[in-house]
Amino acid sequence: MIDRREILARYLAIWNGEQPLDALDALVTPGFVGHIGSRDRDLSRLKEDIAAYRQDAPSARFGIHHQFGDDEYLASRVHARIIDQVGNEVTLQGINISRWEDGLLAEEWAVWESPPAL
Repeated sequence: MIDRREILARYLAIWNGEQPLDALDALVTPGFVGHIGSRDRDLSRLKEDIAAYRQDAPSARFGIHHQFGDDEYLASRVHARIIDQVGNEVTLQGINISRWEDGLLAEEWAVWESPPAL
């Protein structure tokens, strides 16, 4: 059985810049949809968003606090640690709910607290 938690950890490693963006191709379904606030994103837009985030906040490191699942859904309490412009560490908290198909990430809903100005 495919470990959704391990795949989500690999997904966050891409956000952290530890893996190339193209590694997403093996982790998500072709019809992937991410719901983030007022817009949705497909795989192409996800890659663009990750690249932009890496450029804007290169110090950001994502991690997982807690996870629990039911059938094809996995809820994760996540954090991002970022070093601001004066060298202070800022920690943001978020929730990610993911839906899985055949061991691949098919859909996600991500909600994060608003970051301070970096």
